[in-house]
Amino acid sequence: MLGGTQIAVSLHGLAIVLGVGSGALLAVRRAREPAPVLVAAAAVAAASLAGGHALFALLHGGGGALWTGGLASTGGIAAALAAACIVARVTRRPAGELLDALVPAGLVALAIGRVGCFLAGCCYGRPTALPWGVVFPALGPPARHPLQLYSAAGDLLLLLLLPRRAPVPGAVARRGCIGFGCLRAALETLRDPATTDPIPGGWLTLPQGAALLLALAAACLRPREPSIYASPRRSPAHGR
Repeated sequence: MLGGTQIAVSLHGLAIVLGVGSGALLAVRRAREPAPVLVAAAAVAAASLAGGHALFALLHGGGGALWTGGLASTGGIAAALAAACIVARVTRRPAGELLDALVPAGLVALAIGRVGCFLAGCCYGRPTALPWGVVFPALGPPARHPLQLYSAAGDLLLLLLLPRRAPVPGAVARRGCIGFGCLRAALETLRDPATTDPIPGGWLTLPQGAALLLALAAACLRPREPSIYASPRRSPAHGR
């Protein structure tokens, strides 16, 4: 209650706000130059929310404002990567350099957002007899995989495995995208079919296919080492 007015706070929405804020702080801390990364972080946050909302509305109907309805992480990630590349072009910064700060930030944001999914009871896993299975109040028995917490823990573990700096711009982002894509594709096998979107044919889901595509694209795009990072070679005939 605030001044006699009852205010409802969405835990999922609060988690998204905390995730975006935490991700932006991490991006600035990891940046070589904070100013363009801060601009990119704001653009990426707005694009990811718009992309996630747009894809969800396209697949499941509905519309309205960005803070209403569901979010499809596949659309959010695609829009975020596109926004980062556009900002890099506008600011004339290497895309790899910006992504090295933004990809780890995205992992933090996604991890916190997944905790929000758990509290909201969405994106749950298949039924399980494992002792850590969770009975979601809105669904009732049986207990299910807390897939949201698996995803959150996996994203944070992946973040810890990423180097803070890499000699080649884009190398951190590349590793992060490969790891996230493989992790997401694997965890998607535990997801309840009612909470995902199958690709026609039924052998893959949309998030799973997008995750594998992201990992494959990142694996094929090898960052080039700039000349300023190259170690000068000394001729064996000199320096003696």
